[in-house]
Amino acid sequence: TQDETLRKNFKGKPEYVEHLMIFLARELREIMARLGIRTVQEMVGRVDLLRQKVTDDNYKLSRVDLKRILFRPYTDISVGHYHQNEQDHELAKTLDEGKLLRMCRPAIEEQKPIRAKLAINNTHRVVGTIVGSEITKRYGANGLAPNTIKLNFVGSAGQSFGAFIPKGMTMELEGDANDYLGKGLSGGVITVYPPRASLFEADQNVIIGNVAFYGATAGEAYISGRAGERFAV
Repeated sequence: TQDETLRKNFKGKPEYVEHLMIFLARELREIMARLGIRTVQEMVGRVDLLRQKVTDDNYKLSRVDLKRILFRPYTDISVGHYHQNEQDHELAKTLDEGKLLRMCRPAIEEQKPIRAKLAINNTHRVVGTIVGSEITKRYGANGLAPNTIKLNFVGSAGQSFGAFIPKGMTMELEGDANDYLGKGLSGGVITVYPPRASLFEADQNVIIGNVAFYGATAGEAYISGRAGERFAV
């Protein structure tokens, strides 16, 4: 732990952890040498080198059969068994990289106020997070001045709207949001309220999904409506 008041309760030293990792690596190399394997990469997929431990004195464990889990089907050399090709996460198609980063660049680089209003739908996930990461890279935990970036959205937001946004970012949503709204909120401000033309009673209807503000550490949130399960875990 990095908390000095808690760290004083531990007698260990960082060097002890370092030694442990060295011992683990050394033992791993010894086992690999006995198996005739030079690199960890060569071990990937080698289920033929695994053996299930036989346990006769435990009724439940003695009935566990791992043969199907350890089975490796035949494949030719065209099929990889470990990460060989870079995966395209299609970040260029996200709202952040497609629009928000360009719009918010003056605020990120020169701390100039930015105001914008955009449509949003539930295929737009983690909106605001990439912009927030750029702010944190430059300014750390201090972020930007309050409301430097204020973004208004209209529609139904996808998962993790406003996740991890730092100080200086304010995100307002007229509509509703999916699960994980404000996950890891880190100083930003999030507001969600029903469409202005809606006729339903806000306090009688769910407006944000499950697990909103999971792991949030700082910031503010204003929700006009009901939340799903596991709110602010």
